[in-house]
Amino acid sequence: MGDTPRREEDPSRQTEPVVQITRSELRRLMEEAGRNALVQHERRTVNPLGREVPRRRLFKEKEIEEQPEQLEEASREEPAKGNEAEGSEIGSSERERGKRREPGISRAEVDDVGRQIERLRKQIDELKRRGEIVSQNRNSPFSNKILTEVVDPSFRMPDLPKYDGTKDPQEHVAAFELVMNLYGQSSAINAKLFVTTLTGKAQEWFTSLPSGGIETFEQLIQKFTFHFASKRKQKISHLSIQHLSKRG
Repeated sequence: MGDTPRREEDPSRQTEPVVQITRSELRRLMEEAGRNALVQHERRTVNPLGREVPRRRLFKEKEIEEQPEQLEEASREEPAKGNEAEGSEIGSSERERGKRREPGISRAEVDDVGRQIERLRKQIDELKRRGEIVSQNRNSPFSNKILTEVVDPSFRMPDLPKYDGTKDPQEHVAAFELVMNLYGQSSAINAKLFVTTLTGKAQEWFTSLPSGGIETFEQLIQKFTFHFASKRKQKISHLSIQHLSKRG
């Protein structure tokens, strides 16, 4: 019988080192391994809903913490709404009392308002009429102050002599003022009425005056007497009479 072939050992294989531990360390390692195994078992077997319990508990705790703040805000808003409601009730009651206190409009007040409206309408018509007068007499020697003065329709012009530019202007002015002083007309009205007594050359003179240059009756008379001054009567003195008598 041949010899059994000898088994050769792998030279690359190395002997593992031997670790020596005490009994207390071995016991500690066993307890730690048992706890780890228990934890792994609980993780595999626990109900999924069970894992949500801590999370739900956390949310509930947050809701409980937020509820006092919400209640506090609600408590602040409710008095404000109450005050608004109370204010609206007070305002409505005051308005109702105001409505009850408002007196009715009397017939006299209505008539007074009607009279005021009528006066206002007349004033507007008067302003329109004056504006039309000014526009129609744009080339008149009278200023707007005189043009806007209107002669009363009930006024009757007295019978005054006409002036044609051939007589004494002062005599014509004196006759006009003597009569018109009885009627008490304004300066503007007297100026308008005086022009109606002019005719012929005198009327031509007036219409040739610059537009809007005459503002008063006195100014008109001054211009009138100055222009026709050559027509004034010469007063004969006592010495002139004696001189004429000696010549005769």
